[in-house]
Formats: sequence, structure tokens, C-alpha cells
Amino acid sequence: MNYSIKFIEEKRYIMITLAGEIDIQTIRTAIMEAGKVINEHQCNRIIGDFRETTLLLGTLDILSLYEFWIKTLKTNKVNPHEAKRAIYMNPDQKNMEKFRFFETISVNRNSRVKIFYDLDQAEEWICL
Repeated sequence: MNYSIKFIEEKRYIMITLAGEIDIQTIRTAIMEAGKVINEHQCNRIIGDFRETTLLLGTLDILSLYEFWIKTLKTNKVNPHEAKRAIYMNPDQKNMEKFRFFETISVNRNSRVKIFYDLDQAEEWICL
């Protein structure tokens, strides 16, 4: 397993930490597992820590993952337009363009997704 999911009680958000080479199946599995945590804690605020990852995804994979994410939110009775997702990464992150593409398609579809290079800033935004 190349990921971990935990609920941060004191700030009421979910942290998903991924590491290593990440393919579409790993991210889909992490999304499904995150859905359980979303449902359990009735929490729609998520920070994804991608600092230690290399994405093995193409453009169509990224589009597919966005749709899968929205479906998972709806399955767990979360309004996709109310959910917030912070992407926490390094400023010199490998595959930066893939993260930017995900952010762009998400925002263009009225989803609240934003990239951060500082965890404190990500937490501040996610907890607003």
C-alpha cells in the first residue's frame, strides 16, 4: 500500500499521504478508502500529501480520476461543490504539470481544489 489515510480530529480534516510511484489503480483505491473516512466522520475537507510521489498517469487518467472522485463524493452523500481538496506538494515536484492540470479541470468544473507548497497554508485554506 503506497498511501495512508487519517482523520485529523483537532482540525477536522482528512489527510491522505501517498508515496512512491502512483498509478491510476492506487489512486482509485485511495479514493474509495477516503470515501469511507468521509462518511464515517462526515468530513468533506481533504489534504492530499503528494510530496513523495511520482505520478504514472496520462491526461485521460487524470480526467477519469476527477470523475471517479466526484462519483465517490456523491456516493457518500457529499455535495462535490462543497468539498474542499488541498494538494500539498513540493515547489519542484516531479510531474507538476499533471497536478496543475487536475487543479485546472477541477476548478473549471466548480470544485474547490488548490495546490499548496506549505502545510500550514493548506490547513488554513481547508479549514475556512
